[in-house]
Amino acid sequence: MLHNKRLHRVLKGAVKMVLFAVASVWNFFESVLFVGGLIGCLMLPVAWPMKFVYAAVWLIFFYSVSKGVAKLEDSRERSRNSKLRK
Repeated sequence: MLHNKRLHRVLKGAVKMVLFAVASVWNFFESVLFVGGLIGCLMLPVAWPMKFVYAAVWLIFFYSVSKGVAKLEDSRERSRNSKLRK
């Protein structure tokens, strides 16, 4: 049982580090990816209507990833706040 507790503690710490890394990297690259993605969609060598379709798909994808990262950050903050209260 002691071995499982240690393993659980190590895995929990690893998950926290991965969440922190994802949130930090996302905060850094968020604006670059948003603007760069839209410019990249408009510079594609396709017909004009398809450029706007690709830009719309990029915005939908970007929005969904942003919401996912925001939920990860919120869960991390709630976890940290609950530990501070105890």
